[in-house]
Amino acid sequence: MMGRKIKRAFTVICVLLLLSGLAFAEGNGGFAGSFLRIGLGARALGMGNAQVAGAANGFGMFYNPAGLPRLQNRLFSLSYSFLSLDRRFNYIGISSPLPPFAGISVGWIYSGVTNLRSYNSRGEDTGELSNGLNAVYFSFGVSLIQMIQQSGQLKGARPDLISIGLSVKYLRESIDDHAEFNYVGSGLGADLGVMVTPTGNFSFGYQIKDINSKLRSNTNNIFDRGSIRENRFPLVQKAGIWYRTPYKGIALAYDFEWSDAGQEKHHLGAEFSTRGAVGRVGYDNDHLTLGGGLDFRVYHHVKLLLDYAFVDSAIDEGVSHVFSWQFIF
Repeated sequence: MMGRKIKRAFTVICVLLLLSGLAFAEGNGGFAGSFLRIGLGARALGMGNAQVAGAANGFGMFYNPAGLPRLQNRLFSLSYSFLSLDRRFNYIGISSPLPPFAGISVGWIYSGVTNLRSYNSRGEDTGELSNGLNAVYFSFGVSLIQMIQQSGQLKGARPDLISIGLSVKYLRESIDDHAEFNYVGSGLGADLGVMVTPTGNFSFGYQIKDINSKLRSNTNNIFDRGSIRENRFPLVQKAGIWYRTPYKGIALAYDFEWSDAGQEKHHLGAEFSTRGAVGRVGYDNDHLTLGGGLDFRVYHHVKLLLDYAFVDSAIDEGVSHVFSWQFIF
């Protein structure tokens, strides 16, 4: 029994190294939480993940919870990714404005790989492993100027001039052989965001991501000499701009990202909108992205936004296709 557990542990280490190396978040990918540095939603991915100053949609809480007060309607959001190497990355969530000056969002990100074959040092098949990573978000944002205006002050200021937001997230990772080996790590983390809109065409955004985020695990129930470990996520910061150009339907975005792990990234994106359709192009640090979307009414007051993104290979892991649905009601 002990020998089999050691073989399982060896396999698990190899799986974790493989998954961290194949994450989109190159540079920071060798650290815990790389699945939360991929990006979320086809719109953002199609624009090179440049969203910190334009995050006012169903996936916006991921990039900047300060965008939540700018929601005009309730949104039910879904995202499904076709990734290489049998990886999965999906999302489901709901967002809503809280009139007159706030917004809220709840969502669940799932990432993982199933049906991984495990082998011992002699090359013998020892069964299957599955790896799952989860993040459940609870996000809230408030428009500061609009809140103050409720008391009769600052009546001459833009209501959406300054907004702030907070996301609290529950994190969980599991590696399971569906037998005696069941590794679990869990923890909490937080994101903070600020958004400033001096004019109708400009927005500036800032986010500090994964504050105190970590996965804490106890392997005493797996090994005779287990241990308690804490795998900390890198602290990531982003600052960016969203600019709606004088040319009708054209918007540009740029984000600069840095982390305490020493990684720096540039994100660029452009969006071209026409009636009922939109096209997007982006540059995500070192690879190109493309995307587009359609919007149409599906039932009475329910409107659907359907978006698609093509993400080029980051480290020769293969291209990815991302589909997102936002039901507006």
